[in-house]
Amino acid sequence: MKNYYEILGLHVSATDQQVKYAFRKLAVAYHPDKNPLPEAEDFFKEVNEAYEILGDPTKRFYYDQLLTGTVEVVTVQAEAPQHRDPAYRRRRQAGYKPPVRKPSALMMMMEGLMKYVRLLSMAGCVWSLVLVLDYLLPNRIYKEKVTDRVSLTTENGHHFHLLGNEEKYFPTGSELNIYASRLFSVLVKVENEEHTYQLNNLASVYRNFVFMPVILLILSLMGLGLDKGTEFRFSVGTVLFVFFLLNFLFFFTSIV
Repeated sequence: MKNYYEILGLHVSATDQQVKYAFRKLAVAYHPDKNPLPEAEDFFKEVNEAYEILGDPTKRFYYDQLLTGTVEVVTVQAEAPQHRDPAYRRRRQAGYKPPVRKPSALMMMMEGLMKYVRLLSMAGCVWSLVLVLDYLLPNRIYKEKVTDRVSLTTENGHHFHLLGNEEKYFPTGSELNIYASRLFSVLVKVENEEHTYQLNNLASVYRNFVFMPVILLILSLMGLGLDKGTEFRFSVGTVLFVFFLLNFLFFFTSIV
């Protein structure tokens, strides 16, 4: 009969806590995934078998009686010991093949649209870089006379919304300096004639709505760089498509 106390390196008077500590220590040291020695797996099984008996108060009581010879030894076919170590995983039998699960119709549709998500991501990156280039190039400057200081309307029909007491900086008859981007004539800023004050409330992708092309670039890079599964990339592609439409909407309303 095996001496489970010797396997765990314990005395017969060891407490339950000492049994548990010894088991955990040996299970970690001789786990097949961490110990490459050939005999480690066999000893690991003996450690689990020992703890199966000594870790249960009832089983340990009867085992102690068998060990001391106070009861008659009866040979019983023991069941395969269950491994208490959560890190243990039963190995698959040789030749085992998991069942093949067919993808759903929705998943197949997503897979079919992945190439368009990638193309949309590439287009988003290119468009964002073009906007950056347009913003960095020297601006065009248009000088227009103010015809109405209250609503800040110019002789060419441009209208700008004023905040608070901003109208005092743009008297009627004075010139207005309108800065637009070099490539697309997107509104960049509006200054008074003396270049001492500029409007703070401009509905332009280069001013109040500058976050739109920034988010578009981030989503485009995510669509190209992240590979976290079909569902994730499809979700990114959907949001990217919406922001693409919003960017074009704000872009065309920003042209002066």
